[in-house]
Amino acid sequence: MTTTLRRWLERGRPRHLAVLCGLLALAAGSPARPATAAEAPIGASDRAALEAVHVVTVRALNLRPEPSLKNEPLTVVQQGEYLRAIERTFSKVDRVQWVHVQRSDGQEGWVSGKYLRPVQEALGVVDGAFGFLASLGGSAPSTPVAAVDKLKVGFVYVGPVGDAGWTYQHDQARQALAKLPFVERTDFVPSVPEDPALALAAIDQLVAKGDNLIFTTSYGFMDPTIAAAKKHPDVTFMHVSGFKTAANAGTLFGRIYEARYLAGLVAGVATKTNKIGYVAAFPIAEVVRDINAFTLGVRNVNPRAEVQVLWTDTWYGPGIERLKGEELVAAGADVLTIHQDTPAVLQVAEQHGKRAIGFHSDMRPFAPSATLTSAVWNWLPLYQHVAETLHAGNWQPEQLWWGLKEGVVDLAPLAPDLPADLTKLVNERRAAIIDGSFHIFEGPITDTAGKIRLPSGKIMSDADLLTMDFFVEGVRSQRRPDPAPVVAEGAQNG
Repeated sequence: MTTTLRRWLERGRPRHLAVLCGLLALAAGSPARPATAAEAPIGASDRAALEAVHVVTVRALNLRPEPSLKNEPLTVVQQGEYLRAIERTFSKVDRVQWVHVQRSDGQEGWVSGKYLRPVQEALGVVDGAFGFLASLGGSAPSTPVAAVDKLKVGFVYVGPVGDAGWTYQHDQARQALAKLPFVERTDFVPSVPEDPALALAAIDQLVAKGDNLIFTTSYGFMDPTIAAAKKHPDVTFMHVSGFKTAANAGTLFGRIYEARYLAGLVAGVATKTNKIGYVAAFPIAEVVRDINAFTLGVRNVNPRAEVQVLWTDTWYGPGIERLKGEELVAAGADVLTIHQDTPAVLQVAEQHGKRAIGFHSDMRPFAPSATLTSAVWNWLPLYQHVAETLHAGNWQPEQLWWGLKEGVVDLAPLAPDLPADLTKLVNERRAAIIDGSFHIFEGPITDTAGKIRLPSGKIMSDADLLTMDFFVEGVRSQRRPDPAPVVAEGAQNG
């Protein structure tokens, strides 16, 4: 292990250290408990020890008592689990390269080597990455930010607060956050354009007020947030939906695609024409991911249905949103949904006797007859987590991506006229997503050109989810997704 990597491990983020210490403990044959930072066997022998460690690359891999297909499996090991290789043998009968492995709990058995990947392959990349960070003078933090007794929390909003939508949901969480005993006050600047100079000016305005924790709530605020973090090192920043961090700046987002998939189940059952309209803002990875999750839900219950996407090139534009909604209805869509900040498209559905699915907030009040449900946000769990860790002195520039399990995203109540078996399906699938027994992006997944993007049995990684640049089969769009960002950590704006 290089001196640079060892230094970063000794001073770096606890979660990085814990993972590597666990791997080293496993490689050393001591699975009973993970090594602590003080006990971690960081030294010249680390690389040799890690050569024995492999990660499982398929969803479920049989662990057998002997190297033979004739033996019933002892159990299955899951994708992403680390195993220590002890010995290998090739079976001419089974035509399988068997590997004798040990799990972290000490259990041993045999698995097919075809579905193992040595972690050693990544060590050169890790060394290079840590070296790069060191060359920048330590852009990854070495210690948590000091505890803050009284928080003064500022928010930069991309739109007006209003009474529904993206900014409204953020402001609902802000108001709840203000009730915490260690939060002295909250401030916000609304309707800030995604212009670097204007965004930085809005941030500076909050800093001038004395705010010591600032949330910036749109993807286009990413670079100004990082610039402000360098300019104001004593202020803590959290950017919603981006992927860049600094010593005093982290990111947060929600797995809204989970709620989108559930909404797709509803749309697939509700459509009579098999034409579903989707009005969206920009073809960036986050929006593409949501469209794909929604379409996978639609096609799960109705393989003949298609999702037609029209683009507005704005997050907030009631006029153009309405025009695109009208265009979709004229094309035969009888269910509409959105990736926009206003209920304009739902109101189009209401006026034409169609059905619709809202986004950000429960939009039933704006289209009571049309609304089937809405994919909704609850930002409070994330905001409260950040505030509590900063108050306690445990804050680090994490990249948080929470979902149904943590209560950050969900589905609003279903319309009462939907069939009971659909409600049952939605509830069952929601529970399965939460407990991890169901994965939305599990292969086989095919794109609109018929190319297999994810083979059968594979589960898409977070890195691939965050850089998604293709549409799944069933999506119709005249525009292609934007190229994926080079950095694949974190998330993007809603």
